[in-house]
Amino acid sequence: MILSSPRWTKVLLVFLIALATSATFAPTAWAIPAVPKDTTDLRDIDQTALAAPEQLLFDVIWGGWSFNWVKAGSATLDLLPTTNPKVWQIRSLAWGNSFFQSFYPVRDTAVSYVNAKGIYPLAFHKILSEGSYHDRQTTEYDQRNGRVRTKDTAFAVDPFTHDVLSAFYFIRSQPLAVGKSFELSAVSGKKAYKLKVICHREETVTVPAGTFKTWVIEPVLKDDGLFKAKGQLWIWITRDARRMPVKMQSKIPVGSVKAELVRIGPRK
Repeated sequence: MILSSPRWTKVLLVFLIALATSATFAPTAWAIPAVPKDTTDLRDIDQTALAAPEQLLFDVIWGGWSFNWVKAGSATLDLLPTTNPKVWQIRSLAWGNSFFQSFYPVRDTAVSYVNAKGIYPLAFHKILSEGSYHDRQTTEYDQRNGRVRTKDTAFAVDPFTHDVLSAFYFIRSQPLAVGKSFELSAVSGKKAYKLKVICHREETVTVPAGTFKTWVIEPVLKDDGLFKAKGQLWIWITRDARRMPVKMQSKIPVGSVKAELVRIGPRK
């Protein structure tokens, strides 16, 4: 019931919403990479859940074995139009609040460019600044030929393989029902893996943004990789056409961490 590394907990919560509007500074500034010149739709998913722009703000809360939940920060998760009408940008910004920043500064940015009709990634960019750890990564997806390229390697992948951000939005685009499951292929760094998504139950949940009827879903890695075994992460998704994430929770080696929806931005 724990993630394979503490860093992946942060990365997941960046993709699925990580840390801090009460921070004393903004996230790390960096140049957003150029929008891919995608001109061909390799598939068209008939879906109503996603439309750009969409802006979601979350509190990220940490709890231990014997103390109450403490707000560690907040994060944004945005779905944005780009200069290319065929491409959307998924962007996650995360940073810790002033207390946590004082001893473990976190300023993370992740961007996925996806085909708007097919909900598959074209490029994924990540910049992490977590304590003394700093990293920048870029992954390019050649979906037509089933290839992924990073700075120092290239390898074959299954059709419509995802990054961690696009995978989450693809999950939202799919029909959900209690007891049903589906699988998708994804890449993290230089490793490809299969992810099974299980819809466990219906539940009404209250978060700062309001009270919502939801499905509770669980992503489970079928092999070693992003998750160890099962039960790593629970996600509460609204039981309506938009299928918005309103809550996420995961166990980590030093307690548990959860993200709760605070505000829903404008949507056309």
